[in-house]
Amino acid sequence: MDDAIPSRQNDGATVDSFLRKFGPYRRFMVIAKICQVFLGVLFTKKGLFSADGRQQFRGKARRTAISFFPAYARKLQKKYGLTGGCTSCGASCNLMFQCPHWDTKTHLCGVYEDRPEVCRLFPITPIDISDRTIVRKDVGCGFTFKARS
Repeated sequence: MDDAIPSRQNDGATVDSFLRKFGPYRRFMVIAKICQVFLGVLFTKKGLFSADGRQQFRGKARRTAISFFPAYARKLQKKYGLTGGCTSCGASCNLMFQCPHWDTKTHLCGVYEDRPEVCRLFPITPIDISDRTIVRKDVGCGFTFKARS
């Protein structure tokens, strides 16, 4: 029998550790954890019951839909002239709720290599900076958009 594949006699922890070696499984687990937190905050004062929450929800829904088409997202970034880089302020990781993978002490993503496409592509359009500014008015974003002439 091949030792690389866990047998049925092994406990669930061995199977889980085996599956964690594969990117698609890890990405699925990351997204599942984020969705659980998102649904928990959606119908609260931070969520749909506030103007800022509704704006952030619309932005999340729009970015999520666009992130299914990465080439289109990159085309939009180019159209609007995306420049700059992330300053690790954490604002994009705290839109409506704090991402469970955001480490407030180190200001780093705990699943950076396996983060969802929507995180990889942020920001896509200038309105994303507005959404981010709701969370951190005190710190400017490292990204800017300069419309091409």
